[in-house]
Amino acid sequence: MDIDQLRTFCQLALDCNYRVASEHLCITQSALTKKIQRLEAHIGLVLFERGRKGACLTPAGQVLLPEAQRLVDNFSAFQALTYRVAEGITGSLKMGFGISSYTLAPDYIVRFKSQFPHIHIELNDIPSQVQTDLLLRGELQLGFSRLPVSSPPLKGIKLKSDHLVIAVHRSHTIDEDNPWDALEHLDYLRLTPVRGKGLSKQIDKLLIEENQSINPVQEADDIATLLALVSANTGFTIVPVSVGHIANDSVRLIPLSSPSAVWDIGLIWNERLDCAARDRFIQFVVREPHANL
Repeated sequence: MDIDQLRTFCQLALDCNYRVASEHLCITQSALTKKIQRLEAHIGLVLFERGRKGACLTPAGQVLLPEAQRLVDNFSAFQALTYRVAEGITGSLKMGFGISSYTLAPDYIVRFKSQFPHIHIELNDIPSQVQTDLLLRGELQLGFSRLPVSSPPLKGIKLKSDHLVIAVHRSHTIDEDNPWDALEHLDYLRLTPVRGKGLSKQIDKLLIEENQSINPVQEADDIATLLALVSANTGFTIVPVSVGHIANDSVRLIPLSSPSAVWDIGLIWNERLDCAARDRFIQFVVREPHANL
């Protein structure tokens, strides 16, 4: 028994005529008859009585028809679903994002979902190194993370650059060309290194390049807390400029010109793993860049 035989059974039951049913199925009457005969032989039941009025369902055929129709409908729905999944217009994606893509990732997802509403997306705040591990294991399909990617077979495309700034309370007079002297009397606040390893390394590299040796007085597990502490005038911190939108008006952001203050942010994925929905998202990002890039 196969789905084609069941489809033939349902069509003949609907048309009650071998010629009409064969035309609807685009096969010959002989081929239709053989399909019905093979189905009847397989199940050991006669499904149709053939007479002057055409093909009439037997009592057994009447009982089996609703279930046969349900199977045919379900198979048709399955075929349609497989097409949508293969085309990347239906499916699910797990994505990660980090500090520097705090607004970038959600914006892309909202715009993508407006065009592809049947792709379910799960987005989580995940440090860059953890994103890399999850992508390699196939537990994450896409990551908004810092570039360059260091572990083949990961691949990435650049979306934007981010850079470090000093966040300090506006009550302090700071010379933007030489901010470090004015910061000597202020406490240094930093993000817990384990929470943002990439950012921590970036800041350490910057401080070495600027010949600055400062020890943190307080740590926090998230950027929002750091900026709240700065807003309360408890010290200064170093953060990506991309998170400046969550700082209130009492916080001043001072740009840093050191080459180590700048890094690239991109979309990364594991090119050895196939995922049509992922590829559809990548195509969307390439085709429709972020308005603020």
